[in-house]
Amino acid sequence: MRAKLASFLGGIMLWLMLAGVAVFPVSAAEPLLSPQHPVVLTVTGEIHRTNSDEKALFDLSMLDKLPQQSFTTDTPWTERKHLFSGVLLSELLKYVGAEGKTVRVVALNDYHVDIDIEVASQHPLLLATRMDGETMKIRDKGPIWLMLPLSDNKSYDTKRYHELLAWQLKTLDIR
Repeated sequence: MRAKLASFLGGIMLWLMLAGVAVFPVSAAEPLLSPQHPVVLTVTGEIHRTNSDEKALFDLSMLDKLPQQSFTTDTPWTERKHLFSGVLLSELLKYVGAEGKTVRVVALNDYHVDIDIEVASQHPLLLATRMDGETMKIRDKGPIWLMLPLSDNKSYDTKRYHELLAWQLKTLDIR
């Protein structure tokens, strides 16, 4: 009986994970751990989970612990296809309990773009922390490059979407 129940529950959990549903949702009341390494991303604004003065600070290992996605794509800024991996913007927004209407993406050079949170939930905007399995250095558009699978969906390979793909990303401000 126990074995059947465990098998049944395991099947449900697998189905939920494949469907993209968080199997073990993180409570917004749980505190966000503090970074133990250099901060690569700061999330500010209308969020519920913080770890420093109403901000959520993330180091690379903290981002790596969130559900990871990857895809291979060409970009206008690289010479060939690359494998990008990281956490989806929509997953990170859920994780911090974002409640605003837009997210302002800010790069190290202060380039910024506002993205409707609904757009972020409908498209696979990836906070890529690795390219071809290697962490990205600042000189290589890192430490985080917001990316879309441009090769998989030609509608993404347009000026409208290219403008969203900020590299050297440092801050997300939820408004």
